[in-house]
Amino acid sequence: MRIVFPRLTGLIRRPQLRSANRTLLRAIPFAGLCFAIGCGNTSSSQPAAKVFSNASLQGNYTYALSGSYFNSMSGNGPYQEAGTFVADGNGNITSGIDDFVQNSALSSGQLTGSYAIANDGTGKMTLNLARGKIHLAITLISGSALYLIEFDSFATGAGVVRQQSTAAFSAVPSGTFIFHLHSSHANNAVLGSVSSVGSMTVKDGAIDGQEDVVRAGVPGSSGITGSMTAPSTNGRGTAVFTDDAGIQSSYIYYVIDFSTLKFLETDPGPLGSGQADAQTGGPFSDASLNNGFAFSCAGDTLTSRFGVNGAGVFVSDGNGNIVSGTYDSVQDGSPTSNVALSGMYNVESNGRTTIALNPKGLSPIPVIAWMANSSKAYFLVNTPNLAEDGRLEQQQNSPFSAASLNGTLAFYMYGYFTQTLLSIDRVGVLDFDGSSTVTFTNYFANHDGSTAQNGPVAGNYAVSPNGRVVAFSVGAANTQVIYLVSDSSGYIILGASGTEVAGYIGQQTPP
Repeated sequence: MRIVFPRLTGLIRRPQLRSANRTLLRAIPFAGLCFAIGCGNTSSSQPAAKVFSNASLQGNYTYALSGSYFNSMSGNGPYQEAGTFVADGNGNITSGIDDFVQNSALSSGQLTGSYAIANDGTGKMTLNLARGKIHLAITLISGSALYLIEFDSFATGAGVVRQQSTAAFSAVPSGTFIFHLHSSHANNAVLGSVSSVGSMTVKDGAIDGQEDVVRAGVPGSSGITGSMTAPSTNGRGTAVFTDDAGIQSSYIYYVIDFSTLKFLETDPGPLGSGQADAQTGGPFSDASLNNGFAFSCAGDTLTSRFGVNGAGVFVSDGNGNIVSGTYDSVQDGSPTSNVALSGMYNVESNGRTTIALNPKGLSPIPVIAWMANSSKAYFLVNTPNLAEDGRLEQQQNSPFSAASLNGTLAFYMYGYFTQTLLSIDRVGVLDFDGSSTVTFTNYFANHDGSTAQNGPVAGNYAVSPNGRVVAFSVGAANTQVIYLVSDSSGYIILGASGTEVAGYIGQQTPP
């Protein structure tokens, strides 16, 4: 049994592709997005009023993405990448630094670039790096956040960009943080993976804390110590963690603000990333976990890296009981749909939470979560031979209905076909009409190096009161499932056999 949630780590194992597979790729409809490069209208459908522009992207930003290179002079296979850049509001990236991990090696270097943003928030970005030039397709959620995919013939990938608070660059992060880390090896499944969640207190650059971990398929708990350097003028620093067994892990961290850090693992071998959020609102109790929570995660199975993903929701009563819920997942290409949940939980004063989920007709699922506050936590599935981890967030504006989704949302999706290992990456905008129709208005697609801009493509959607949304593409059997955190954000998975595809949606807020 499994439960899973979207996370960006190295996404895709990639063989050389036969021409027959590429032909098939162009012919299969996919959850309201058509694989055919020429499907739909290749011109974008944009709002009449100009709401986004190059001026919408201005200031310091940090980014993280992962995916796979192929037919590349710089090396083939999965990669993990992160960095910072400065956008001038006029279409220029004036400076930045890029950190790229592939084939057991870290390469870092300065960057410049350019970007162009259409009035619907979609656009393109070019980064000039020491290893060469890369192209990205982007969609703005707001001036402070955007989604992106790699838009090259030699690589695919997906990620998120967040605006940085430069005031937080002045000193080493300080306080108690709840963290979530995941790493994996390019040619290994779960036995080469590590999932970790826990709490760390940082004071004067010294780290002290505890973690729950699944390492090489074995669950456990450990104390951790370590150190952090002060961030540079672009908000980039380094961190080292050591557990009770003496295992040391090294990271670059990127400051988003005083409360939020992103991580990129730099150890030889694994591809790893993570996030840490400042903990607030303690001490905690069972009452701290109350009402509806949407969750998402992803992980590695005995068969493959990124072999499982999914999303769901549960309702807790504040007294240790999970009274209802549902979840959807796909493991090694095999979907489980709309399974009912019940269970029990216990919250310790430090925010460590044990959750026993009982999916109807299936085996219990043990979960360990660490609460950053009463509305957000990071967690892992505490079972052998899986490395699944993710986050849960308290739902807002429930109960939901079709009217809850009304307007334009940015989205991205990423993943692959389990049989052919053809990659699937999308970023763009979609419109909900508040009733039953959803339209993928304008989106960029990269299917194993075949890139295109497409839209509009319309379909239907239905919303359950608990925030589970099912969207059907026109004339296609594939089903896209969204679990709403609120009426402006949610987690996406493709609940289709033979796929491992996941992503996010967020309501656009023009500057």
